[in-house]
Amino acid sequence: MNLRPLRVGLAGYGSFARFLQKSWSSLEGVQIVAAASLHDAPENIRTYEHWDGLLTDKEVDLVAIITPPNLHAAIASAVMEAGKHVLIEKPVATALADARRLLEIRDRTGRVATIDFLMRFTPLAEIFASWKRDLPFGRLRRAAIENHAQDETLPTGHWFWDIAQSGGILVEHGGHFFDLIGSFTSARPVRVDRWAYRRPNGAQDRTLATVCYDDGLTFTQYHTFSRPFFFERTTTQLWYDLAELELEGWFPFSGRIRALTNAATEPALAMLPHFTEMSRRPVPQSGGALPPPITIGGEPFSASDEIVGTFDIRRPKMDIYADAVRAMLVDVRRAIDDPAHQLRVTLEAGVEALRLAVEETGAASAEARMPPPP
Repeated sequence: MNLRPLRVGLAGYGSFARFLQKSWSSLEGVQIVAAASLHDAPENIRTYEHWDGLLTDKEVDLVAIITPPNLHAAIASAVMEAGKHVLIEKPVATALADARRLLEIRDRTGRVATIDFLMRFTPLAEIFASWKRDLPFGRLRRAAIENHAQDETLPTGHWFWDIAQSGGILVEHGGHFFDLIGSFTSARPVRVDRWAYRRPNGAQDRTLATVCYDDGLTFTQYHTFSRPFFFERTTTQLWYDLAELELEGWFPFSGRIRALTNAATEPALAMLPHFTEMSRRPVPQSGGALPPPITIGGEPFSASDEIVGTFDIRRPKMDIYADAVRAMLVDVRRAIDDPAHQLRVTLEAGVEALRLAVEETGAASAEARMPPPP
């Protein structure tokens, strides 16, 4: 079957939109046909000074929204009401009521709507998402993300520092990680505690959130935007019943694992890209022919060896990034062409990530400020 190309309009045309255009242009059956931009005028495609020009463009099938977050919900609502599909850069909105309203509009209009949680489409994230189904190392019990980012490209007047536009770090940035860890578990969040810190000028540059799940999983994410670009670092730690992982990268691209395995579960290590075994030792036995059961958290497990190893995708980070955004758009295209196809990232996922970032029910919230100098 020869389907006509999916014609994409870009609402916003900054550096990320240019990256999307370059990445998506290599996809068969996709055309970038228009963009709305106040400043940069892309070449070879129609340009509108305001995003509402995309609504009446008959050659635009899907609008990718890449604007400051406070505009996401209004643009997405108008796009779907105009009969077009929508891909929304995270967060889905800055207010939970606006995000929930998008669900009603999507259901009423029948349009396809998804969120740019592109981390789900990266290789290691796909592996860990499969582990929640197969449970080779038991359940995920603890997760922690430390994100120490640069602020050199975020001058004082940038919209990132204006909470009215960005929603704050947990809304604008943390949503990726709320969603990512949520994709690694089948458990449901039951409590969120949050803390934020402001500079003397009022800019929120550090934040912390802890999420507790109904199966005992706890997840902590910490973000700071205060480092020079060459000193950035993001690490992720995952603790399963039978494995511990330390991951490197804003989207993980390498890491180390220590795991208790048996003949049935050891092949799961081979799923990790370029896995290299560093050490192996047998699990202590009591003289029997079979390894004795191990009890962890009151649950029995079987393990014969403790294995330590490393893994690494061994590809340029920007290539991995580009593959992720292409896979995301291919998934959207499938949902547009086949109503029975289940999106890998639903609009509901975006609403849930925003809820964890902002909703106060069952949660504690605090904010600190540095006192002005004497």
